[in-house]
Amino acid sequence: MAAAGRCLVARGTTRLTVDDVAREAAVARSTVYRYFRSRDELVLGVILSRVDAGMRRVLGMLEHPDDAARSVVDLIMHSVGLVAGDPLNEAMFATDSRWLVTSLELRSEAVVDAFHQHLGPLLARWRAEGQLRGDLDLRETSRWMNTVALLLLGPPWTQRPDRAKREFVENYVVPGLLPRR
Repeated sequence: MAAAGRCLVARGTTRLTVDDVAREAAVARSTVYRYFRSRDELVLGVILSRVDAGMRRVLGMLEHPDDAARSVVDLIMHSVGLVAGDPLNEAMFATDSRWLVTSLELRSEAVVDAFHQHLGPLLARWRAEGQLRGDLDLRETSRWMNTVALLLLGPPWTQRPDRAKREFVENYVVPGLLPRR
């Protein structure tokens, strides 16, 4: 995974090959294929490792974990904020790479599971406290929150200020999660 990450930083997803990763890891190409059936599966493996590390960090950054309305905004905005300044995340969400990463994330149930592993307990607590709608499927809510973060990492949102992104989440995402009054 470390070799794949270094190759992604150097080449992006469009020029990444299994041969490159094998050379970087100093193993035979067949060794890489023993663990990953394709280049896309290898990239997905990197994504999954990044989700796990990133979500632990994002959850630790929550200032108001007992307030669902404030924390949903922060969860999404902090997730988006993990890209800038991190060479691997920047490489994965660069203009020429973003389409593959986004496509893999949106198609992968493993990514949903990874996000839900971290978000699920918090979402369940908020729902039990009446802060989230009782009819929400919490796993789908985890998927939806990731999808919103991916949306904000692509055009035209990449050109908009963080304030506009935050307002979008506050005005259009959070109301869909809160109990109807």
